[in-house]
Amino acid sequence: MILAYDHLDSTNRVARELAVEGCAAGTVVLAGSQSSGRGQYGRLFNSPVGGLYFTLVLIPDLPLNALPLITLATGLACRETIQAVTGLEPLIKWPNDLYLDHRKVAGILCESVIPPVAGGAARVLVGVGVNVNSRVNDFPGELRPLVTTVREHVRASLPLQDLLPKFVHAIIDQVARLGDNRAAMLADWQRFDYLAGREVVCTVGTDVREGVAAGLTDEGRYRLRDTEGCVHEVIGGQLRLRAASLPEDSTVPGRG
Repeated sequence: MILAYDHLDSTNRVARELAVEGCAAGTVVLAGSQSSGRGQYGRLFNSPVGGLYFTLVLIPDLPLNALPLITLATGLACRETIQAVTGLEPLIKWPNDLYLDHRKVAGILCESVIPPVAGGAARVLVGVGVNVNSRVNDFPGELRPLVTTVREHVRASLPLQDLLPKFVHAIIDQVARLGDNRAAMLADWQRFDYLAGREVVCTVGTDVREGVAAGLTDEGRYRLRDTEGCVHEVIGGQLRLRAASLPEDSTVPGRG
């Protein structure tokens, strides 16, 4: 079932209400734009007309400790869909963003919902926002150096109604791999790791660490190797490239 709206405050909010009521797996909430789209840690995800904004409801047959990996599986699915449709080669920034030429082109927000009915299966809301046909000038001025769109790269508009099923099917397929082929899925993810081998800054609350990005653990955490060679596993927080790791004409993206 696809519920399509011209505009919503947040597709995840509507999907959450449906999930609490026990909606079926595969339910999709789609919006032409959002006024209060959310990203990681409650940050606003700007969603002008022309983007693809949807939330897919899943009932994954996975152990609880595997649920955080759905974000990574979704990132890989979105990356592969963009590549298949356009030939572009976006990279995935742990844990939930995609980048083209050091600028953000897509974001993901996954949330779990447990229906109040006794024995009700947990739902996972897979929220996706892709800057497809919007233009950089459609975003607030402070974001324009930090974002890009598919249209800016392919110099053409793409039919959003054709893209939606491609993204949905790819997400379902990659999430299924978490149950029967998790190691291979994580290995594929690391082939497109935006941060790998680069100097990064990790911020968790007031704690700030610097080091070299060293890829995923088997649990989907991110490894950071500090200047003394110690490896730290990052569970949450924001990872960003140090300015020294970027080309001279690039801007450090500000949202993780």
